[in-house]
Amino acid sequence: MDSRTENRAEDPAKKAYIEGLKRYRDGDMKEACNYFTSAIAGGITDFDILYYRGMCHLDAGRYAEALTDFEVLIRQYPDNIEYLFRRGFIRYKTGDIPGAISDLTMVPPDHPDFSIRWHYLSVLYYKTGNYDAALEAIEKALSLFPTMPKVWFNAGIIMQAGGLSDRADLAISTAARLEPKLANAKREILE
Repeated sequence: MDSRTENRAEDPAKKAYIEGLKRYRDGDMKEACNYFTSAIAGGITDFDILYYRGMCHLDAGRYAEALTDFEVLIRQYPDNIEYLFRRGFIRYKTGDIPGAISDLTMVPPDHPDFSIRWHYLSVLYYKTGNYDAALEAIEKALSLFPTMPKVWFNAGIIMQAGGLSDRADLAISTAARLEPKLANAKREILE
């Protein structure tokens, strides 16, 4: 082993990155995030590390930190659909309705990996009072997630707001069949 290879192997930042990846793969997101942060502070500039750290922040509900990492990634890779979806989800969770709608609608409609966006969009459009767009989005979500109780429940709320009372009752009863505790849930949109 030459001295350059040996120095890289002993580099604390590189070690932190490797340990972070191991923790990430093991599902220990909190520790992985700490290692990734140390690696970045130590000079690792690989953009993949920002993705991993952003996902760790997202998993922990640290949306501001996750948003920072995904903003950097999007500046570097503006056409990366996953980065747009992740930023859209973060904006959804933080209440940035216009930003979330903008990001989530930039995901191609037929892109299969992020099809849950239709559910998020239905909720966002509902919140803006755009019931026609909310109905269209929830219909797509129902076709993709026919066994997800939350989607059925929200479909009922959106259908009621859109003036489709009969269908709304059917959607709510379907949600309750799939998840009995929804039978007595307050009739408001579920996040």
